[in-house]
Amino acid sequence: MRVVFFDIDGTLATGTQVPKSAVAAIDRLRSNGDQVFICTGRARAYAQRNFGRYADGFVCCNGRLAFSGDARLYEAPLSSAQVAGIVDTLDALDAGYCFFEEWTAHYGGNPAYRHIAEEVLGLGALENGVDPNGIRAYNFDVYFADAEQRGRIDEALADTCLLNPHGPHPSADMTVLGVDKGDAVRNVAAALGVSIADTYAFGDGINDICMLQAAGHGIAMGNAEERTKAVAEFVTTAIDDDGVANGLAHYGLA
Repeated sequence: MRVVFFDIDGTLATGTQVPKSAVAAIDRLRSNGDQVFICTGRARAYAQRNFGRYADGFVCCNGRLAFSGDARLYEAPLSSAQVAGIVDTLDALDAGYCFFEEWTAHYGGNPAYRHIAEEVLGLGALENGVDPNGIRAYNFDVYFADAEQRGRIDEALADTCLLNPHGPHPSADMTVLGVDKGDAVRNVAAALGVSIADTYAFGDGINDICMLQAAGHGIAMGNAEERTKAVAEFVTTAIDDDGVANGLAHYGLA
């Protein structure tokens, strides 16, 4: 059995739309007995609701929560001190933010950006307020007005977090340093009893670099960041040019 990990945004999907060629290739891959894991910065509720049809398992929150079916493979929640420090920093920058438990999202900060979170997560899906001592958070998103504010957020959190923009939305998910998608690849492979040599990872963003490096075979999308392409074993075509299907075909997987 091989295990193939896919990032979502810019790799598997644009928004929630997966190219037809990728759907067909993933169906062939799974019919051969191989497993697909979504490996994303997104929260479990978002990933499973929109992409459950394509996957045998999920790694969510940039590597801090992994499960296969109803079985939890591992978890690494944020400490209350980490949450409190991040909240203080973001409040000082007048940003919006949303911390994610396994199924629940907690919104805080500037209320002007709450509608962005609601567009992505679903209206009414958010709890108000973030209590660092009262939640079991795995990750967080940030919301901002423009690129200038995003830059200030990125700079202020540079020592503790890696910012990953969400494309069309003025938001980003964050990798809180210490656990990342690379850890996810290693932990899932160990839990499933699969050799690292039999793992494959597809990604496009800066937060995918660690995943491509950890997997036995790292594949960058043609639309990937140049730094991500530089660490890849293979660079496939872009997401809208059958990138997933061509990458799987290159390795004889589907």
